[in-house]
Amino acid sequence: MTSTLPTTAPEGRGADAARTLVVVGGLPGSGKTTMVRRLLGDGVPGVTAVDSEDVAARWRTSARVPYRFVRPFVHARHRVRVLRATAGPAPVVVLADPWTSRWWRPVVLATARRAGRAVRLVLLDVSAGDAAEGQRIRGRRIPEGRMRRHDARWARYLAAGPPPGAVLVLDRPGAARLSLAGLLGPASPAAAAG
Repeated sequence: MTSTLPTTAPEGRGADAARTLVVVGGLPGSGKTTMVRRLLGDGVPGVTAVDSEDVAARWRTSARVPYRFVRPFVHARHRVRVLRATAGPAPVVVLADPWTSRWWRPVVLATARRAGRAVRLVLLDVSAGDAAEGQRIRGRRIPEGRMRRHDARWARYLAAGPPPGAVLVLDRPGAARLSLAGLLGPASPAAAAG
């Protein structure tokens, strides 16, 4: 399933169309990190990628404490990084996030609006079973109770319909076919350069 709308500029101060926040949302294990890394590789000029997996990987390799104890610190560090990047100077910020938190979404979107960023949502609509398999493949599963909560919030979010604006909803095959221009939006200078 694939649907798309053009990228929209935020309300408020006159935004430079090149300043964009691209949110890649979906259940843990849905393939967000894999897709972003495939498309951005070692980096794309003018694009900053922010993914909690980067923080988690550093904690897993440097800490001798079980991940369940450091998870709150990973989440806090990730959120600080997201807000800094979104408010910062990078022309395009790509955020990989479950996007299931009702309090976190408005914080990120308000920060993007204040920074004069257009917002583009790329939502990976993958079943909980497929997402759990994705977690198994990456070697890090989240507890069943947390996964059920993510799944219930994700289903409510999709059922309510994402906010108006630039939205691209993809299933797994659609995510595998997505191009850099499809991720960033055809109007993005970084997409044209890539």
